[in-house]
Amino acid sequence: MSSPNDRFLTGLKTSAASLPILAAEEMEPRFRAVPGRNGERRGIRLERIYWDGLSRMSTAGRVTTADLVHHTATQLQDSGNLASSLRVLSLKWALHRLDALEDVSSLANLNAVIQASPSPTVLLTREKKIQLFNDAFLGMLRRGFPMGDAPQIMKTLRFSVDTHIEDALSTLNRNSGKTLNTGFTIAVGSQSLKGQINLALAPMHCKSMLIGYIAKY
Repeated sequence: MSSPNDRFLTGLKTSAASLPILAAEEMEPRFRAVPGRNGERRGIRLERIYWDGLSRMSTAGRVTTADLVHHTATQLQDSGNLASSLRVLSLKWALHRLDALEDVSSLANLNAVIQASPSPTVLLTREKKIQLFNDAFLGMLRRGFPMGDAPQIMKTLRFSVDTHIEDALSTLNRNSGKTLNTGFTIAVGSQSLKGQINLALAPMHCKSMLIGYIAKY
């Protein structure tokens, strides 16, 4: 049995493996002369990744980088540091965007998408488990296994797709915006139900999962 310290070290390794790698050019300071509102030019030195962040901000907000610099400069106190403030501005904007995306890609919102589907629909994990399903899927089970009770069926059924889950995830990640059609099998005891299912990447920020829309059974 592993000790608490072993589990802690394993957790650290797992966390480190998911962290981004820092590139030297991203940390290299770059000097730019940014025009001001009254014809003056401000000399600003920032790491490239912050310039990239300001560029994305300006594109999303349909303003210029000079506008962002002016906006930040007007909020400075007399002793304020403009470069530091621009770094904070860039990170704060990125965090707000991240919060919004995490809210949209939450499990609760994904469940609403699945429930809204008129066809039998499931959410499959990497471990081939059904995480979520809709009423149409339950209806399909009742018709396919009429002798069973739906809650009991859900506890004992075995769901599989003809394409390996990892292969499906890799294929869909390589082909953004596409779906993958494959066969599926549901088994309950000695009974089974086969058909076709359309797989799509689930819009989740924390885990890789698949939405399966059953097309034929």
